[in-house]
Amino acid sequence: MANLVTSEEILPLLQPVLKDVEVEVLADSSTISLTKFISPNRAAVREAVEKTLKENNITFGDLPQSLAGSFGGTEIYTFDMKKVRFQYKPPAGGGARGGTRIANLGEGSQCIYAGVAFGLGRNITQRDITKTNIEKYKKKFEIDSTVDQIIDDLPEVWMDSSILGANKLYDKFFKVNGKFTFHKGSKDAGSKIVRKINELFQTFKKNEGLSLNINKWNPADFWLVSDEFDIEVLENEKTMEGFNQQIQKQLLENKLIGISLKQMAGKAVLTINNVERNKKFDKKYNGYTYSTKSIDGYINLTGNSKLQFRATQGPKSLTGWQGEIQGGLAAGGKISLGPFNMLLKAHGLKQIPTNTAKRVKDEPMVVLNEIMEGLKKYGKMKDVEIEKFVSTSKIVTQQFLYSKLLVTQLIDVFEKTLKNKKKLRDQLAEDMFLYAASLSKYSSAFYKLF
Repeated sequence: MANLVTSEEILPLLQPVLKDVEVEVLADSSTISLTKFISPNRAAVREAVEKTLKENNITFGDLPQSLAGSFGGTEIYTFDMKKVRFQYKPPAGGGARGGTRIANLGEGSQCIYAGVAFGLGRNITQRDITKTNIEKYKKKFEIDSTVDQIIDDLPEVWMDSSILGANKLYDKFFKVNGKFTFHKGSKDAGSKIVRKINELFQTFKKNEGLSLNINKWNPADFWLVSDEFDIEVLENEKTMEGFNQQIQKQLLENKLIGISLKQMAGKAVLTINNVERNKKFDKKYNGYTYSTKSIDGYINLTGNSKLQFRATQGPKSLTGWQGEIQGGLAAGGKISLGPFNMLLKAHGLKQIPTNTAKRVKDEPMVVLNEIMEGLKKYGKMKDVEIEKFVSTSKIVTQQFLYSKLLVTQLIDVFEKTLKNKKKLRDQLAEDMFLYAASLSKYSSAFYKLF
């Protein structure tokens, strides 16, 4: 139904709330106009625009997503039979930048969106993510960034993802406990509960001498916390094993639920992990691949899985050697030298030396000779090929020596130390994979939302 106001009267009416807003007319015909409002505070601009329309008894609807994007827009039917449309956009080059910051905003937004869904008691759309609803249900979430940062800077792909995630969490957990709150925290900000959980992990890790990254212990990006949860049940534990058992118990009782979040598109999937080990992740050692032309090497596993090991910190850096899972549901999972040595120690095996960078600087020819043995034994190169490679190749840099020596020593563990201990070799290979996938015996229970 058309309003009793003409299209030419709309923008002048809105001028008081557009003082610091860049206004760009994208299209204007006798039947449709499309105007873009550009502001670093686009959520506040939209709220002010629509508040002004309401105060003047002007009805409006949502602009189609194909025109407005996930943030949404405003559409008005005027008396002169014209559609007046508004988009709300951040400045060019504005918004979140950098993968880590974008991911942090996405995790915070998931808490906000889920809090709104649980507050409203239903599935939501982007239209429900208003400052009014966020303020109304602000006790439903605790995060380590500001609401304005998230609403104004969040990329639209994360808006879509957060809607999918909020509705999946609502469908799964609302009837179980509609009084969940959503918590995200970092070292000095956000949820006190999350910070306490992280502090307890660090205490157990230190007390038990574990080389364990917190994301390998539990990759939760945020936590669902029931009003029935009592942090003392975790504080009363004395060991990492007891701590992990209590984390699992609280998850199964729907009192404390860690969620590992990945950006979603189209649909959301929620899976439980580290409660009962899924047999599809059982792995055995299946040989190696020793590249003769690069810094890397692979440990191959059954089930068409493998881990690529190499230095990852740039061509001049002698740090950052790690393995990364290639292929499958756990692709991208990582394990560095410290945790691998932790696994070796747990199995009573000699650890790989951690002085490789120093050796590369102090005795490069000794290191090269050890790598040449690897090229011959594992790379199947002939002596003449090796001599030609090391004397003429531009590949043989300090980083090559650093990365390739560690690859050689890694394969030595499986092919020399454990050559006649196949059961132990298979167990080590599986433990290595499970650690990288955050599914090891040192890891605790969580849900993955992706």
